[in-house]
Amino acid sequence: MKQDDNILNKFGNKKPFSVPENYFENFAVEMEEHIAPKKEKIITVSFITKLKPYMYAAAMFALVLLVGDYLMNKHENKVEIATEQHELLMSYLDENTIIEFLIEHDNL
Repeated sequence: MKQDDNILNKFGNKKPFSVPENYFENFAVEMEEHIAPKKEKIITVSFITKLKPYMYAAAMFALVLLVGDYLMNKHENKVEIATEQHELLMSYLDENTIIEFLIEHDNL
């Protein structure tokens, strides 16, 4: 108890913190001044942010089309090569040779 009295005598009953004059009266005006320039930036960033998913979707769609086209052309080339090889083989073999081969290997 005596110690508390010494502290009160030494420092007093004053509050260590204070609020500037007219702080609450000017608060709304000052806050509006700080926010107003940022509103324009938010609109610009917001538009770009909304546009990004559509840009990503368009890029993915284009990528899928390009990859699909590449794979289809690759498959068509393999089919053309196999057809050419088959036609070349059939031109060297006659019907009797094919039948003999199949009989010999029990595939007929």
